[in-house]
Amino acid sequence: MSISKKNYDNLVREEVHNLKPYIPGKFIEEVKEEYGLESVTKLASNENPLGFSAKVKEAVANEIENIYRYPDGGCRIIKKSLAKKIGILEGMLLFGNGSDGLLKVIGETFINKGDQVIIFDPTFVEYTFVSNLMGAEINRVKMNPYHQDIKSMAKMVTNKTKMVFLTNPHNPSGTIINNQDLKYFMDIIPENVIVILDEAYYEYVQDEDYPDVLEFIDAGYPIIALRTFSKAYGLAGLRIGYAIANSQLIGFLSKTRDPFNVNRLAQIAAKVALDDQVFLTKAINVNESGKIYLYKELEKRNIKYVPTESNFILVNIAMDSIEVFNKLLKMGVIIRPGKPLGYPEHIRVTIGLPEENKIFIDSIDKLLAE
Repeated sequence: MSISKKNYDNLVREEVHNLKPYIPGKFIEEVKEEYGLESVTKLASNENPLGFSAKVKEAVANEIENIYRYPDGGCRIIKKSLAKKIGILEGMLLFGNGSDGLLKVIGETFINKGDQVIIFDPTFVEYTFVSNLMGAEINRVKMNPYHQDIKSMAKMVTNKTKMVFLTNPHNPSGTIINNQDLKYFMDIIPENVIVILDEAYYEYVQDEDYPDVLEFIDAGYPIIALRTFSKAYGLAGLRIGYAIANSQLIGFLSKTRDPFNVNRLAQIAAKVALDDQVFLTKAINVNESGKIYLYKELEKRNIKYVPTESNFILVNIAMDSIEVFNKLLKMGVIIRPGKPLGYPEHIRVTIGLPEENKIFIDSIDKLLAE
């Protein structure tokens, strides 16, 4: 029996037609298979080169026997620990399946079709995804060229604006919005505009002018801050992030989230990772020393870069980034080409272990020698 082919385009919401799937960095196994390589260095996805805490490994192994049980939907163990650590009420926290999952919850909770949202261009692509999914009108503010132009964004806010997205530090540039600029922005925009402040890399920031978002939330500004255990804590594969906001905003988000949106292993891993300050300090120190090394080596070669407050560097390679990306792949080095990120002659490089950083620099030398 033959089955007739049908077109199901008319069955989906019109917003789905405007969505572009997220394209992650290439996986190590994929590159090994494609190029017949035994060894591959991945510096593309801003993962922690140290891996994760040994204490986390032990805790997750012990928790394996309980995975037949549903997880705690309220994430009470990690919520209690985190609230105590950063000095806020537990009702100001909501956990999710990574920051990506929380962004979707935020969109489903607050954005109506036709609402205006404002994002910087370029920026993290998931803001566009969520906005398009909910049928929002997206207005874009050009970066200047590596910094978020707060004053220009403030001028674009209208009575239709429901939400704006800020990234601190910015991805992919690695620059920050300082305390003075954030205060200016929050004071000038209407109080009914929700500000999403994505702080995925905040643990790595060294600049003393970096704003304390908790002070802004405590002062009554409508900010929802997003943080994650994927980066500095090394739990990218377990998917757990959290939102910090006024307890009323968190209450609204709690109504929209999936009932068991964070798995058992992620919850126990995050709790133990949070308590392992020794590992976190080591991760930050490795990042800082790697940053210094890469700055020095890039400067020796007269290669421009953007000074970063994160665990990656945006490098102006002054060549087609896709071409550079493909050539480095053949050498067994995975970086992120800047073209899809909005910087066509740049590459984004995760700061790795000393030996990984050296491999990257050696590969750049081979590339430049061609």
